[in-house]
Amino acid sequence: MHLHEGSSIPGLGLGVYMSSPGPETYNSVKWALELGYRMVDTAQMYQNEASVGEAIKDSGIPREELWIQSKLTTDAHGYDATIRTVKESIEKMGLTYLDSFLVHSPFGGKLIETWDALLKLKEEGLLRTVGVSNYDIRHIQALVDHKRELPVTNQIEMHPMILAERTQLIDYCKSKGVIVQAYGSLFFGKTELLADKHVTDVVANHPGKTAAQVLLRWGWQKGFQLIPKSVKKHRLEENMNIFDFALTPEEVQSLDGMQGVLGAYWNPVKDAPVDLGETSKYRSKSAMQEL
Repeated sequence: MHLHEGSSIPGLGLGVYMSSPGPETYNSVKWALELGYRMVDTAQMYQNEASVGEAIKDSGIPREELWIQSKLTTDAHGYDATIRTVKESIEKMGLTYLDSFLVHSPFGGKLIETWDALLKLKEEGLLRTVGVSNYDIRHIQALVDHKRELPVTNQIEMHPMILAERTQLIDYCKSKGVIVQAYGSLFFGKTELLADKHVTDVVANHPGKTAAQVLLRWGWQKGFQLIPKSVKKHRLEENMNIFDFALTPEEVQSLDGMQGVLGAYWNPVKDAPVDLGETSKYRSKSAMQEL
């Protein structure tokens, strides 16, 4: 997938949310890389960055072939704290740079000065790109209004049941060239939702395919970048085998109509205020050039 600032991100990656630090995360990343995954998404909040980094090192895959990203924990917002903790994340992972770093959510506030810190780290070569997560239109628009560089991605909960609620946000991101990274694609593994008739009817039309593959294919055809999580090798392989079939427009529409509430994740998109923090003191060169 092409990002608006010129680089490309793999369309399918591995998420490690709720993967325990140590062998569970290490093995998940190691297996994924062996299977052909080339993108891993972690976060300071997950406390498994070091395990991700260890698996990357042991994989032997050239660093330039990988896309590795992490996310800023909510209590590390603010210019100085962001600079310090991002550098700590890079060090924990045993890397010299990250391909992207996201603000995990607008909770924590200080959105402009936090963003300026990420832009500064990008200028220094420690980050290739910068993005956000769980941002609504109003949070991204605050960056636009203050003439800051746009995020390359917005990582949000995205699956058929939340599509209607998020359509305006998706359209806004698309209009700005911001790629939507989808989490929660597999309904948090809730079997009763994976067995919903909307899903099973589509699965029945594609022999050999599973509910997980149908839901991931739905997200792919919607244009989302995907980061499904699994700690089981056969599931990792299953999740990547979504490119040899396609859903019909009617099947996509049927999935679009799913009703229900997942209730597994937080919702900063809806609930977080817009707290700008310092808006002028810490401007990066790129921000200043826009003014």
